[in-house]
Amino acid sequence: MHPSLRCPYRDSVRLDGGGETARCRVLQEIVGVDEPERFRVGRDACMVCQQSVSPTPERINQVLASFLHRIADEIIDQGGISGCDLPRAEEIRRWAGSHLEVCLSVQSGKEFQDRAQRPCCYLGAPVGRCVEAGAKGHALAVAYRCEHPAHQTTTEEACRWCRDWADAPARRAQLGELLGTPKGRAGPRVRQWAVGVTTAPRRQATLDTCLDYLKRAGWDDVRLFVDDRVSTLAPYHGHLPVTLHQPSVGAWPNYYLTLQELLCRHPDADAFMIVQDDACFYDRECLREYLEDLLWPTDPPGLVSLYCSSAYTNEHSGWHAIDEEWVWGALAFIFPRERAIQFLTDPGVVAHRLKPLGGLKLIDEAIGKWAARQKVPIHFPTPSLVQHLGVTSTLWPGVPSAGYRRADSFAGSWEGE
Repeated sequence: MHPSLRCPYRDSVRLDGGGETARCRVLQEIVGVDEPERFRVGRDACMVCQQSVSPTPERINQVLASFLHRIADEIIDQGGISGCDLPRAEEIRRWAGSHLEVCLSVQSGKEFQDRAQRPCCYLGAPVGRCVEAGAKGHALAVAYRCEHPAHQTTTEEACRWCRDWADAPARRAQLGELLGTPKGRAGPRVRQWAVGVTTAPRRQATLDTCLDYLKRAGWDDVRLFVDDRVSTLAPYHGHLPVTLHQPSVGAWPNYYLTLQELLCRHPDADAFMIVQDDACFYDRECLREYLEDLLWPTDPPGLVSLYCSSAYTNEHSGWHAIDEEWVWGALAFIFPRERAIQFLTDPGVVAHRLKPLGGLKLIDEAIGKWAARQKVPIHFPTPSLVQHLGVTSTLWPGVPSAGYRRADSFAGSWEGE
């Protein structure tokens, strides 16, 4: 017997080719097209949708997002149709794309080096035991020979935080080679950071991996801003302070409240960095120290994105200022104090929550529109200093490729000559 389906948006049920389908009225209401056949979905999809967040025309889950993305693609290919013109279809596709889950996935080559799955190529045999300080005090740990020229021995804990980890021996390109040496700074020097990591429950968690990379990059004093419920953390991250929003407020409200709380907790900070929990940082040297020598590129300072989507990759390596409205990626933005205040108090930024589409998401769009409106420069690096931890993934038709949701040039995967 089939499990029951009780959805107020499900009607016109029929058997098609041996399978049961129904019209999804929430999809039809969002798109606004009087073509019921365009919005038919299978029973299996309805079952998964029923187990997810209950959808409405204003708030969709990942199952409906995948269908919306496909439907919008079809309409865009037609150049728009009656009831949904091309700009409307493009807006729906982007809104739907922001709801598609990003799942952890081991990438080919060296783009994503998961230390939890592969040992360091320099890790040797055990050579004895040593006393090691940890979260629970000093304890005996197994010591291993380390074949890297900068080390002699290591432990499992020391290897986790070592910036010389590699899956194969090679000379590493340094930031000075990849992005050039900063030729001068403008504005006040960054001496104090306030860092928040926004997170929400995912089908496959990326938070621990993100925090590992962030610590190796130079930031271990961060605060977690959790939307809905506390994610399971590795014991060595258990000391991090947490702000919990329950019930869920949505990705955009969580981001806005994160910046607001950081400003209240750290009013003297020079730089406010908000990191999303699916960000993987360049961690082969202390990125924080490098940035303290670089920030800020302009006076008065603008924003700095450590992430460079494939949409923005420049043919020349180094730091660049975007010459269009920023729309791709808010994985790791750095706000100077005055810009953070300006952003939080801007009426257009506050009004983003009222958008019929994207009012709970589209963080990058909210930042980009504000920066364009206020003529605030946004600087970013090529190659990117942050990579997206994963590829878009869903069970249903209409799956986009990773596309602009990833950096095609990531500093962490470059080797020296």
